Amino acid sequence: MTSDERDGGANGSTTRTLSEGEVLAERYEVEGLLGVGGMGAVYRVWDRALGEHVALKVLARTSPAAIERFSREVKLGRKVTHPNIVRTHDLGEDRGLHFLTMELVEGRPLDEVIRDRTALSPEEAVPIGVAIASGLHAAHEAGVIHRDLKPANVLVADDGRVRITDFGIARAAETQDRTHETGALLGTPHYMAPEQVSGQPVDARTDLYALGCILYELLTGRPPFEGTTPMAVVSQRLLHEVPEDPRSLASIPDPLAEIVMRCLRREPNERPRSAAVVEEALGSGGALKTTSGRMSLFAPLPSDGQPSVAVLPLRYRGPVEHDYLGEGLAEELIDVLSRTRGLKVLALGATRRFEDERDPRRIARELRATAVVDGTVTLGGDRVRLSARLSDAAGVQLWSEPFEGRFSDVLALQESLGRRVAEALRLEVEAAHYRGSTSEEAVSLYLRGRRGLMADVMHEPDRAEADLQRSLELAPRMAPAIAALAMASVRAWWGRPDPDGERAERATQHVWRAVEDAPKLGETHLARAMLAGQTGDFRQVARSTTEALELVPTLAFAHQYLGALQIEAGREREGRERLELALELDPSLSAARFSLARLDALQGRWASFQSWVDAMTEAAGGPTLPLAGLQFRAGLWRGDTDAARHWRQVTAELPTPIGERTARLFDIGLGEGDASVAEAMVHGIPTSNLRFRTLILQIATEVFAAANDTERALTMLEHAAESALVDVVWLRRCPILERLHDEPRFQDVLRSVDRRARQVWRR
Repeated sequence: MTSDERDGGANGSTTRTLSEGEVLAERYEVEGLLGVGGMGAVYRVWDRALGEHVALKVLARTSPAAIERFSREVKLGRKVTHPNIVRTHDLGEDRGLHFLTMELVEGRPLDEVIRDRTALSPEEAVPIGVAIASGLHAAHEAGVIHRDLKPANVLVADDGRVRITDFGIARAAETQDRTHETGALLGTPHYMAPEQVSGQPVDARTDLYALGCILYELLTGRPPFEGTTPMAVVSQRLLHEVPEDPRSLASIPDPLAEIVMRCLRREPNERPRSAAVVEEALGSGGALKTTSGRMSLFAPLPSDGQPSVAVLPLRYRGPVEHDYLGEGLAEELIDVLSRTRGLKVLALGATRRFEDERDPRRIARELRATAVVDGTVTLGGDRVRLSARLSDAAGVQLWSEPFEGRFSDVLALQESLGRRVAEALRLEVEAAHYRGSTSEEAVSLYLRGRRGLMADVMHEPDRAEADLQRSLELAPRMAPAIAALAMASVRAWWGRPDPDGERAERATQHVWRAVEDAPKLGETHLARAMLAGQTGDFRQVARSTTEALELVPTLAFAHQYLGALQIEAGREREGRERLELALELDPSLSAARFSLARLDALQGRWASFQSWVDAMTEAAGGPTLPLAGLQFRAGLWRGDTDAARHWRQVTAELPTPIGERTARLFDIGLGEGDASVAEAMVHGIPTSNLRFRTLILQIATEVFAAANDTERALTMLEHAAESALVDVVWLRRCPILERLHDEPRFQDVLRSVDRRARQVWRR
């Protein structure tokens, strides 16, 4: 039992629970509860003085000892400033309620990550360990020892940054530690060092023991010592010198396991001498190397029923001093491919014996591979060119494509080319897997439908849906076609009349068939995300796109879909980075370009906006309805009426059934047309797609605002908020909406949508 738990007896009183909307110290407006810990509850609040959100921690017990410890947390926390430590702001009191304020970190504690994931890969765990060690080093340099480091006190922010928090039982390094004299047990048993358990003096190496416990649990899914009660855990730690070797529980590189075990040494002087040493050992790259010195690239050998690929060492042509490029790029390709679940990849050790004799038929036969990857790397000047090709087990070349980049950044080039080639190969390998047991027509229809569903032409999703339906009539159990049909049917629902809900019902049926019959495919989870997006369930979009990318890290359209949501729901920087990655994986993905163009327009980056639009127009062979509509809106945003009028006319002349209707809506923004007719047209849109309806309502809000028709603009905006509006970035940044900002109704919508956007990222 910790002392703050004991303080809650006769000497302490329990504080009240704060309600949403309550204001403390005439400054902090409570918005919601974030969590409850041993020392108190933490709330998300709005700091009226600073004009920003902060976290506010309320002391659970109000005994003198608890208040003194609370004060110490503030004093010690303010001594440490570091990117991996949550900043502490101030200490306050309101009507007997003691609280502290600190930096608000949007994310979740590491113990929730462990609970959800059980164990992380070494590649995922090491950066977390580096961040914790870096934060500890800063704290120790400032003379502060944490003493209660555990996963619950480590926050993983939504942007990926790892932050240490809760210095509630920390102490200054020079302060005499009297824990052993009082008999108090301060800390959490699963993560306490032996000297802490036995009441001996502690120092910075005590925190390193806790870090070792955290790394052990991240890598194995269980703490180093276990027991049914806290005292049972303490007994385990006192009775046993060291825990079970983590390598017996999970696949962990030897250097990494040795770092963990050094941190868990019983004697403090046998542990690393400082957090900086641990940070260096983890961050140098050596922790992830196998005993051979190479990164571990092995995936399980092929098993029956799953597609498999054998990658040959790539031929190299160029200066001899760079002859490592052929093997290096092949290893990167294997590494990326091996992260795709359901696809078995053989490491170079299995294929190197075929380096001179590259007969794909023999290789496929002897290694039981579905397909074989071969290629050539050519270095000339500062350009690296990779020509990759894929052959099936019969020796037939299925796919070939060149890739090129600058040699000056060869490490980034390896990763970039590896990702692009891997994604291009993935679909072909899947198709090759079915060619032996399925008709060639079924496979061809699947590939044609798969390409069509990603196209931007309005009629292509309908055609893709028909191709995939026919493919499944010929091969009912072809899982990739089942998942692709689910995606195509959702896309075919977007932007089309659906007065009786037939398209919505068909899309839903196809998605749930994919969930049942093809649950291991990334495209299935992407289809589920797409369906959720059309119905306004954005939390499900975030979950399902994440699941898709865990299955297929190179799934470009999943990166695009998640990136677009991140931008709308308030994570502009993360969304931009993800969309740029999507384009790196698939340069033809104009949906990613469209989202980036729109973001640049909202941010006033007009040159970049025009560059994106020009590239999309050229790729499409001329203007499309989405592009013309975006440029019309951009004209209104800039106050360029001539440009807006031009794109209104282009929209009206496009060969699409809704072009003329859209142009009539645009007329309102130009001060023309009948507002009541336009209003009736918007409300009469025959669609069951909430996402599409919301987009039309957003455009209607803009055109009525441009016409200074505030009442209609606010009404349209309120309807959008009631539908599926999550676009808080548009609300805050769209220039034409600025004239609505002072309206109470606008502020009500902004608060509502902002709350919805925050909920998207809550676990």
